[in-house]
Amino acid sequence: MPNNWKFAAENFAGDGYHNISHRSVDMVGIGPSGLGRRDNAEYKEGRRINVSFPREGHAAVVELFPPETPQVATYQNREDVGEYFRMMESERRRRLDGKTNLLGVVGTLFPNMSYLARQPRSIAVWHPRGPNLTEAWRWFLVDKDTPEEVKDVLRHYYIRYSGPGGMTEQDDMENWNYAHKASRGAIARRKPYNYQMGIGHLANDVELPGVLTEGICEENARGFYSGWVKMMDAPSNGH
Repeated sequence: MPNNWKFAAENFAGDGYHNISHRSVDMVGIGPSGLGRRDNAEYKEGRRINVSFPREGHAAVVELFPPETPQVATYQNREDVGEYFRMMESERRRRLDGKTNLLGVVGTLFPNMSYLARQPRSIAVWHPRGPNLTEAWRWFLVDKDTPEEVKDVLRHYYIRYSGPGGMTEQDDMENWNYAHKASRGAIARRKPYNYQMGIGHLANDVELPGVLTEGICEENARGFYSGWVKMMDAPSNGH
């Protein structure tokens, strides 16, 4: 991809306001229930919390639900696949045993490993190939004991969603490429990016580690770059 690797890493760290760029994909309905690119209905009743670890540079986005929140049907195009995920969700909740119901969304482990926590579950590594080029490696995760018919549905879904041929991933790569190109302009180089959104709006009532904010906020990006600055300013080999 013709962009700096930090665009992708920052995006997965908690960029919650770029989703409008996927509007055309949502309208096509590539998700396994035909409701958009993913079955985002399962997040509808959640409380979005951004989790930042500025000392290390890690960041994540999660959704919190009360323990009694009803299950949301996903993978409705195939009854057998839908039943499998209903069973797995019931088991997950049983193991929570009344604890806060937390669903992961996205995150970045500093500096360059990112993940999607729900379907399509994946791990990505953004390899810098110079300041203006990134090589992306992506692994897609399926439980070993998943029935073969479910694996087949997930495989086709992942291909539609991610990778160079994936509709959503093409949108992301286009965003990063344009943002990178715009950042190299004469005026853009004179001015710093503005990362002030959500300063001071902490979610102090949530019992999770890290710096916590709610909703659309740039705290995670600030934390990611705090880790980056700390690494860049660190002495090299004791000098």
